[in-house]
Amino acid sequence: MIKQQLPPMGWNSYCTVNCDPTEELILEHANLMASNGLRDAGYVYVNIDDGWMEQERDKSGKLVTRADRFPHGMKYLTDKIHSLGMKAGIYLGCGVTTWHEDAGSLGYEFEDAKTIAEMGFDYLKYDRHPKEGDPVRDTIEEYVKMGVALENCGRDIVYNLCEHGTTKPWLWAYGVGQLWRTGFDVRDIWDGANGLMTIVDKINQPISAYAGVSHYNDPDMLVVGMHCQNDWMGAGCSDLEYRSIFALWCMMAAPLLIGLDIRRMDHTAKSILTNKHLIAVNQDTLCMQGRVVRSIEGKFDIWVKPLSNVRWAVGLFNRATDATAISFTAEDLGMTKNIKGSLLDVWTEKTYDLEGEFSTVVEGHEMKTYIFEPKF
Repeated sequence: MIKQQLPPMGWNSYCTVNCDPTEELILEHANLMASNGLRDAGYVYVNIDDGWMEQERDKSGKLVTRADRFPHGMKYLTDKIHSLGMKAGIYLGCGVTTWHEDAGSLGYEFEDAKTIAEMGFDYLKYDRHPKEGDPVRDTIEEYVKMGVALENCGRDIVYNLCEHGTTKPWLWAYGVGQLWRTGFDVRDIWDGANGLMTIVDKINQPISAYAGVSHYNDPDMLVVGMHCQNDWMGAGCSDLEYRSIFALWCMMAAPLLIGLDIRRMDHTAKSILTNKHLIAVNQDTLCMQGRVVRSIEGKFDIWVKPLSNVRWAVGLFNRATDATAISFTAEDLGMTKNIKGSLLDVWTEKTYDLEGEFSTVVEGHEMKTYIFEPKF
């Protein structure tokens, strides 16, 4: 059986509360997602990040849930999430401790996999945490070991190998897990060393060939709608830039895990996150990651993602700050200029003809996205 055939969609607690998740917060978000249309749009995972367990294990060596934050225990929480028609995700630290300095899973992989299975979780983010004074570490061995533990835990659990791209997991992790982080933690910043464009250009786009059914390059969480939601995530982006980021994540067949505090989600953010055409691009059964087929550095990129049923997604991405005209033909899709067809604008739902060359004005930092379908 193939686990998680399509890129997972859901929400993660980290960008909202850092390492301070609580039962109340998680259930509030699960209920909001079930009632505001996010669940029905495909966002079904409700994922708890670091900070849920104690620093010490119990006498038998098992992880201990923090009773002050999760007074009813984890099985109660996962049962509540499942009753909403959703799935529950959890965090473990690949190290002696987690980043929050709580009990790590290094050396306890089989015990901890069984524990989260008994708790009822459906998804694991396994986060690499190197620490001064560590024993000699073999990251690949550690992540493979957890993969084996999950296969033998008695429950189907989707495995996110969050080792931050340190061992190039896209080269070896196909049969180990379903998704792998490709680089550093995302920040709500358009450009710069830790910016969103660096993740796209330097990390995720160059490894597009390694994505496919049940194995995805994970650029980290979606920052759509955050608008500087806290002081450590970054200065924020414009709504137009968030729209482009969502289109890029969808074109890259990336996991769509919302980082926004859903309690403060506005209408614009919701309209972006629930765009049915882009979600369909992301969830297309070919599971191919889009790539840049033509580019003028600093000016624009043309992205193409093959889709099922003889269709292609085409993204016209203006990297500059000023509006510019971008043109393409069927040759950019790997075909010939003679092929004609229709173009569906995923945002406006207007349809255009592609006969030879198609040209349109694209605003600064905007990505216009179309679905191309040949017509004969």
